[in-house]
Amino acid sequence: MKLSDIAQVLQCPSPTDGEDIEITAISAPQAADRNAITFLSNTKYKESIARCNAAAVICPPDTNFPDKLCLNVSDPYVAYAKIAQAFEDTSYIKAGAVDAAALVHADTHIATDACIRAGVVIERGVSVGAGSYLGAGCIIEENAAIGENCRLHAGVIVRRNCVIGNNVILEPGVVIGSDGFGNAREHGKFIRIPSFGRVVVHDDVWIGANSTIDRGAFDDTVIARGVRIDNLVQIAHNVVVGEDCALAAQAGVSGSTTFGRRVIVGGQAGFVGHIEIGDDAFVGAKAGVSKNVQAKAKITGCPARNFMTMRRIEASQSELPDLRKKVKKLETELAVLRNRLEAGRKRL
Repeated sequence: MKLSDIAQVLQCPSPTDGEDIEITAISAPQAADRNAITFLSNTKYKESIARCNAAAVICPPDTNFPDKLCLNVSDPYVAYAKIAQAFEDTSYIKAGAVDAAALVHADTHIATDACIRAGVVIERGVSVGAGSYLGAGCIIEENAAIGENCRLHAGVIVRRNCVIGNNVILEPGVVIGSDGFGNAREHGKFIRIPSFGRVVVHDDVWIGANSTIDRGAFDDTVIARGVRIDNLVQIAHNVVVGEDCALAAQAGVSGSTTFGRRVIVGGQAGFVGHIEIGDDAFVGAKAGVSKNVQAKAKITGCPARNFMTMRRIEASQSELPDLRKKVKKLETELAVLRNRLEAGRKRL
């Protein structure tokens, strides 16, 4: 990829005065060679970038490396994300390739340029859109729909009637559309409640490995456009995750919880059911969320409370051993004073 093309993608001035150079990789500074481009998003790495072999660097405005070609942008990390996709190896996706070891029902609609790997099972009524890739061992159950330019990596299961939008990436082991955790109890025994809804995953969603999203009881479980879900996340029945939310690894969301837009959830956070999380809220790692969260609120802890309040509580907890010693000393001194007072009363 020519450096001038990279500059055009990033909408920044091209640093080449003469011959345009070919960039063959984007690399960390320590691994970069003279055909690579790297990036500076944290000033503590400035020296390592100055010493590295990269031919070019994506860096903040007014930053200069004398022996390198500099692409100055307002946010180097965002620029890195955009350019990294151009260097991603997608050679494993072969247009129009349906492996002989795949099992595809005759009553399906598979785009002619879709790539279907060995061991894939596609049941009756399924549709797979143009440019999509189904890795080895994927199972797509009856009447499910996969949009265009999707990547379903090895072992993904999309269960009956569920819908996957366009440009969706499902990492290995993702399960879309299992029954929710619905049970009634009679005389101490559980009675299973079937789920009749679907899971609908909208466009441009990424879901990490071994995450699970349950179908709705009657209405749909919905993952809106642009959502990012990390590995090992559990989304229960009838949950709605709004646009551009991000949930980190091992978060768990109970049934019928609703997220607004752009909510950020830290790893291992847990949510009770039937609550609402407002737009632009931030939920810290390991938070236990048991009630509604207002828009733009920042909470953490278990039970979850205001972020700064919890930070003060945590800071105070470190002082508890010394505070306990002080209390014991005060109790001893108070006991001595009481004994003296009692002795004085007896003398009177």
